[in-house]
Amino acid sequence: MSWIASERHAQGEKPHRHNYYVVIGVTSGSGTHDVDFQQYDVKPGSWWFLSPGQAHQLHMDGPHEGWVLSFAPDFFCLSDSNREFLINSGLFQNLLDFKPFFIAPEQLDLLEPYLQSIQAEYLTRRPYREEMLRGWLQLFLGQAARSFGGQVPSVHETSRAVCMVRQFQDLVEREFSRKTKVAEYAEFLHVTPSHLNDSVKKVTGQPASEHIKQRVILEAKRRAYFGNTSAKEIAFDLGFEDEAHFSKYFKANTGQTFSEYRKTIRHQYA
Repeated sequence: MSWIASERHAQGEKPHRHNYYVVIGVTSGSGTHDVDFQQYDVKPGSWWFLSPGQAHQLHMDGPHEGWVLSFAPDFFCLSDSNREFLINSGLFQNLLDFKPFFIAPEQLDLLEPYLQSIQAEYLTRRPYREEMLRGWLQLFLGQAARSFGGQVPSVHETSRAVCMVRQFQDLVEREFSRKTKVAEYAEFLHVTPSHLNDSVKKVTGQPASEHIKQRVILEAKRRAYFGNTSAKEIAFDLGFEDEAHFSKYFKANTGQTFSEYRKTIRHQYA
Protein backbone atom coordinates (compact mmCIF):
# COMPACT_ATOMS: atom_id res chain seq x y z
CA MET A 1 0.00 0.00 0.00
CA SER A 2 2.88 2.40 0.70
CA TRP A 3 4.18 1.86 -2.86
CA ILE A 4 0.77 2.63 -4.35
CA ALA A 5 0.46 5.74 -2.16
CA SER A 6 3.73 7.09 -3.51
CA GLU A 7 3.63 5.85 -7.11
CA ARG A 8 -0.09 6.04 -7.93
CA HIS A 9 -1.30 8.84 -5.70
CA ALA A 10 -3.23 10.56 -8.50
CA GLN A 11 -5.27 7.41 -9.19
CA GLY A 12 -6.91 7.62 -5.77
CA GLU A 13 -8.05 11.22 -6.05
CA LYS A 14 -11.37 10.22 -7.61
CA PRO A 15 -13.45 7.05 -7.80
CA HIS A 16 -12.05 4.67 -10.40
CA ARG A 17 -12.57 1.08 -11.48
CA HIS A 18 -10.57 -1.79 -12.83
CA ASN A 19 -11.16 -4.68 -15.22
CA TYR A 20 -9.51 -7.08 -12.77
CA TYR A 21 -9.97 -8.33 -9.20
CA VAL A 22 -8.40 -6.33 -6.38
CA VAL A 23 -7.75 -7.42 -2.79
CA ILE A 24 -6.85 -4.73 -0.25
CA GLY A 25 -5.77 -5.56 3.29
CA VAL A 26 -5.06 -2.77 5.78
CA THR A 27 -2.62 -3.72 8.55
CA SER A 28 -2.20 -0.24 10.08
CA GLY A 29 -3.81 3.16 9.66
CA SER A 30 -7.39 4.33 9.25
CA GLY A 31 -9.59 6.17 6.80
CA THR A 32 -12.62 5.62 4.60
CA HIS A 33 -13.27 3.54 1.50
CA ASP A 34 -15.98 4.46 -1.00
CA VAL A 35 -17.16 1.38 -2.93
CA ASP A 36 -19.84 1.88 -5.57
CA PHE A 37 -20.52 5.30 -4.02
CA GLN A 38 -21.17 3.93 -0.51
CA GLN A 39 -18.72 4.91 2.24
CA TYR A 40 -17.20 2.44 4.72
CA ASP A 41 -14.78 2.96 7.60
CA VAL A 42 -11.27 1.54 7.27
CA LYS A 43 -9.38 0.20 10.28
CA PRO A 44 -6.50 -2.21 10.84
CA GLY A 45 -7.64 -5.69 9.94
CA SER A 46 -10.06 -4.52 7.20
CA TRP A 47 -9.94 -6.59 4.02
CA TRP A 48 -11.68 -5.69 0.78
CA PHE A 49 -12.37 -8.03 -2.14
CA LEU A 50 -13.33 -5.98 -5.20
CA SER A 51 -14.72 -7.45 -8.40
CA PRO A 52 -14.02 -6.08 -11.89
CA GLY A 53 -16.06 -2.96 -12.57
CA GLN A 54 -16.62 -1.88 -8.98
CA ALA A 55 -16.02 1.84 -8.48
CA HIS A 56 -13.87 2.61 -5.47
CA GLN A 57 -11.82 5.35 -3.82
CA LEU A 58 -9.64 4.77 -0.75
CA HIS A 59 -8.90 7.69 1.60
CA MET A 60 -6.27 6.99 4.25
CA ASP A 61 -5.60 9.45 7.07
CA GLY A 62 -1.86 9.67 7.57
CA PRO A 63 0.70 6.83 7.46
CA HIS A 64 -0.63 3.38 6.72
CA GLU A 65 0.52 -0.09 5.71
CA GLY A 66 -1.09 -3.06 4.07
CA TRP A 67 -1.34 -5.26 1.02
CA VAL A 68 -2.81 -4.79 -2.44
CA LEU A 69 -3.16 -7.85 -4.68
CA SER A 70 -4.52 -7.63 -8.23
CA PHE A 71 -5.21 -10.38 -10.73
CA ALA A 72 -7.01 -10.60 -14.06
CA PRO A 73 -9.99 -12.98 -14.45
CA ASP A 74 -8.27 -14.72 -17.37
CA PHE A 75 -5.14 -15.30 -15.30
CA PHE A 76 -6.91 -17.25 -12.57
CA CYS A 77 -10.00 -18.68 -14.27
CA LEU A 78 -8.31 -21.00 -16.74
CA SER A 79 -10.98 -23.65 -16.22
CA ASP A 80 -14.54 -23.96 -14.94
CA SER A 81 -13.21 -25.40 -11.69
CA ASN A 82 -11.11 -22.28 -11.08
CA ARG A 83 -14.13 -20.06 -11.70
CA GLU A 84 -16.29 -22.20 -9.41
CA PHE A 85 -13.62 -21.94 -6.73
CA LEU A 86 -13.68 -18.14 -7.04
CA ILE A 87 -17.48 -18.07 -6.83
CA ASN A 88 -17.71 -20.56 -3.95
CA SER A 89 -15.09 -18.73 -1.89
CA GLY A 90 -17.81 -16.15 -1.19
CA LEU A 91 -15.21 -13.38 -1.21
CA PHE A 92 -16.34 -11.61 -4.39
CA GLN A 93 -19.58 -10.66 -6.17
CA ASN A 94 -21.65 -9.87 -3.06
CA LEU A 95 -22.80 -6.63 -4.63
CA LEU A 96 -26.21 -6.45 -2.94
CA ASP A 97 -24.66 -6.93 0.50
CA PHE A 98 -21.13 -5.65 -0.06
CA LYS A 99 -19.04 -5.20 3.06
CA PRO A 100 -15.42 -5.40 4.18
CA PHE A 101 -14.16 -8.44 6.00
CA PHE A 102 -12.19 -8.23 9.22
CA ILE A 103 -9.43 -10.34 10.70
CA ALA A 104 -7.87 -9.76 14.11
CA PRO A 105 -4.22 -8.61 14.01
CA GLU A 106 -3.06 -11.77 15.79
CA GLN A 107 -4.49 -13.84 12.94
CA LEU A 108 -2.68 -11.95 10.20
CA ASP A 109 0.08 -14.55 10.14
CA LEU A 110 -2.46 -16.93 8.59
CA LEU A 111 -2.62 -14.76 5.45
CA GLU A 112 0.68 -12.90 5.15
CA PRO A 113 2.91 -15.93 4.34
CA TYR A 114 0.88 -16.54 1.16
CA LEU A 115 1.10 -12.88 0.15
CA GLN A 116 4.84 -12.84 0.84
CA SER A 117 5.25 -15.94 -1.33
CA ILE A 118 3.23 -14.33 -4.14
CA GLN A 119 5.36 -11.21 -3.92
CA ALA A 120 8.63 -13.15 -3.90
CA GLU A 121 7.56 -15.31 -6.85
CA TYR A 122 6.36 -12.28 -8.81
CA LEU A 123 9.79 -10.65 -8.51
CA THR A 124 11.58 -13.68 -9.95
CA ARG A 125 11.92 -14.80 -13.56
CA ARG A 126 12.21 -18.51 -12.89
CA PRO A 127 10.52 -21.24 -14.95
CA TYR A 128 6.84 -21.94 -14.22
CA ARG A 129 6.43 -18.50 -12.66
CA GLU A 130 2.79 -18.10 -13.73
CA GLU A 131 1.85 -21.58 -12.56
CA MET A 132 3.45 -20.91 -9.17
CA LEU A 133 1.69 -17.56 -8.84
CA ARG A 134 -1.64 -19.12 -9.71
CA GLY A 135 -1.09 -21.83 -7.12
CA TRP A 136 -0.12 -19.41 -4.36
CA LEU A 137 -3.10 -17.20 -5.26
CA GLN A 138 -5.51 -20.12 -4.89
CA LEU A 139 -3.97 -21.02 -1.54
CA PHE A 140 -4.30 -17.42 -0.36
CA LEU A 141 -7.96 -17.18 -1.40
CA GLY A 142 -8.72 -20.52 0.24
CA GLN A 143 -7.06 -19.42 3.47
CA ALA A 144 -8.86 -16.06 3.33
CA ALA A 145 -12.22 -17.83 3.05
CA ARG A 146 -11.27 -19.94 6.06
CA SER A 147 -9.84 -17.07 8.11
CA PHE A 148 -12.96 -14.96 7.92
CA GLY A 149 -14.88 -17.76 9.61
CA GLY A 150 -18.56 -16.95 9.91
CA GLN A 151 -18.19 -13.99 7.55
CA VAL A 152 -17.69 -16.41 4.63
CA PRO A 153 -19.01 -19.99 4.93
CA SER A 154 -16.44 -22.63 4.01
CA VAL A 155 -16.93 -24.28 0.61
CA HIS A 156 -17.30 -27.66 2.32
CA GLU A 157 -19.83 -26.33 4.85
CA THR A 158 -22.11 -24.49 2.46
CA SER A 159 -25.47 -25.94 1.60
CA ARG A 160 -26.58 -26.66 -1.92
CA ALA A 161 -28.79 -23.57 -1.73
CA VAL A 162 -25.87 -21.28 -0.88
CA CYS A 163 -23.82 -22.67 -3.78
CA MET A 164 -26.73 -22.15 -6.15
CA VAL A 165 -27.24 -18.59 -4.91
CA ARG A 166 -23.57 -17.81 -5.52
CA GLN A 167 -23.89 -19.22 -9.04
CA PHE A 168 -26.98 -17.06 -9.53
CA GLN A 169 -25.12 -13.94 -8.35
CA ASP A 170 -22.25 -14.69 -10.72
CA LEU A 171 -24.68 -15.23 -13.59
CA VAL A 172 -26.45 -11.95 -12.83
CA GLU A 173 -23.10 -10.17 -12.94
CA ARG A 174 -22.49 -11.50 -16.45
CA GLU A 175 -26.02 -11.38 -17.89
CA PHE A 176 -28.00 -8.61 -16.16
CA SER A 177 -28.23 -6.47 -19.30
CA ARG A 178 -29.56 -9.38 -21.37
CA LYS A 179 -31.56 -11.44 -18.86
CA THR A 180 -34.10 -9.49 -16.82
CA LYS A 181 -36.52 -12.24 -15.72
CA VAL A 182 -36.05 -14.68 -12.85
CA ALA A 183 -37.31 -17.48 -15.11
CA GLU A 184 -34.36 -16.96 -17.47
CA TYR A 185 -31.87 -17.49 -14.64
CA ALA A 186 -33.84 -20.41 -13.24
CA GLU A 187 -33.76 -22.14 -16.62
CA PHE A 188 -29.97 -21.76 -16.80
CA LEU A 189 -29.59 -23.16 -13.27
CA HIS A 190 -32.04 -26.02 -13.96
CA VAL A 191 -34.49 -25.10 -11.19
CA THR A 192 -37.98 -23.61 -11.12
CA PRO A 193 -38.38 -19.82 -10.76
CA SER A 194 -40.18 -20.24 -7.43
CA HIS A 195 -37.38 -22.47 -6.08
CA LEU A 196 -34.74 -19.96 -7.16
CA ASN A 197 -36.64 -17.06 -5.61
CA ASP A 198 -37.16 -18.92 -2.34
CA SER A 199 -33.52 -20.02 -2.15
CA VAL A 200 -32.13 -16.58 -2.92
CA LYS A 201 -34.43 -14.92 -0.39
CA LYS A 202 -33.58 -17.49 2.29
CA VAL A 203 -29.82 -16.97 1.86
CA THR A 204 -29.68 -13.21 1.19
CA GLY A 205 -32.94 -11.83 2.54
CA GLN A 206 -33.91 -10.50 -0.88
CA PRO A 207 -35.73 -12.28 -3.74
CA ALA A 208 -33.92 -13.05 -6.98
CA SER A 209 -35.81 -10.29 -8.79
CA GLU A 210 -34.36 -7.71 -6.38
CA HIS A 211 -30.80 -8.84 -7.16
CA ILE A 212 -31.41 -8.41 -10.87
CA LYS A 213 -33.05 -5.01 -10.40
CA GLN A 214 -30.33 -3.67 -8.09
CA ARG A 215 -27.58 -4.83 -10.45
CA VAL A 216 -29.21 -2.87 -13.29
CA ILE A 217 -29.52 0.20 -11.05
CA LEU A 218 -25.91 -0.15 -9.91
CA GLU A 219 -24.70 -0.23 -13.51
CA ALA A 220 -26.73 2.88 -14.30
CA LYS A 221 -25.17 4.62 -11.29
CA ARG A 222 -21.67 3.66 -12.39
CA ARG A 223 -22.34 4.98 -15.88
CA ALA A 224 -23.77 8.17 -14.43
CA TYR A 225 -20.35 8.91 -12.98
CA PHE A 226 -18.02 7.45 -15.60
CA GLY A 227 -18.10 8.88 -19.11
CA ASN A 228 -20.69 11.04 -20.81
CA THR A 229 -23.02 8.44 -22.27
CA SER A 230 -26.54 9.78 -22.68
CA ALA A 231 -29.49 8.38 -20.76
CA LYS A 232 -30.91 7.15 -24.06
CA GLU A 233 -27.76 5.14 -24.86
CA ILE A 234 -27.59 3.72 -21.33
CA ALA A 235 -31.25 2.71 -21.52
CA PHE A 236 -30.57 0.83 -24.75
CA ASP A 237 -27.45 -0.87 -23.36
CA LEU A 238 -29.35 -2.02 -20.26
CA GLY A 239 -32.16 -3.58 -22.26
CA PHE A 240 -34.90 -0.95 -21.89
CA GLU A 241 -37.31 -0.31 -24.74
CA ASP A 242 -36.94 3.45 -24.52
CA GLU A 243 -35.49 6.25 -22.39
CA ALA A 244 -38.84 7.02 -20.75
CA HIS A 245 -39.13 3.48 -19.36
CA PHE A 246 -35.55 3.62 -18.09
CA SER A 247 -36.07 7.03 -16.44
CA LYS A 248 -39.22 5.86 -14.66
CA TYR A 249 -37.46 2.68 -13.50
CA PHE A 250 -34.42 4.59 -12.25
CA LYS A 251 -36.45 7.16 -10.31
CA ALA A 252 -38.67 4.51 -8.75
CA ASN A 253 -35.59 2.78 -7.34
CA THR A 254 -33.43 5.76 -6.37
CA GLY A 255 -35.83 8.63 -5.73
CA GLN A 256 -34.05 10.77 -8.34
CA THR A 257 -34.16 11.12 -12.08
CA PHE A 258 -31.06 9.89 -13.89
CA SER A 259 -29.95 13.46 -14.73
CA GLU A 260 -30.43 14.55 -11.09
CA TYR A 261 -28.41 11.61 -9.84
CA ARG A 262 -25.63 12.23 -12.36
CA LYS A 263 -25.36 15.87 -11.26
CA THR A 264 -25.38 14.90 -7.56
CA ILE A 265 -22.77 12.15 -7.78
CA ARG A 266 -20.38 14.18 -9.93
CA HIS A 267 -20.64 17.13 -7.58
CA GLN A 268 -20.02 14.84 -4.60
CA TYR A 269 -16.80 13.47 -6.08
CA ALA A 270 -15.64 16.61 -7.88
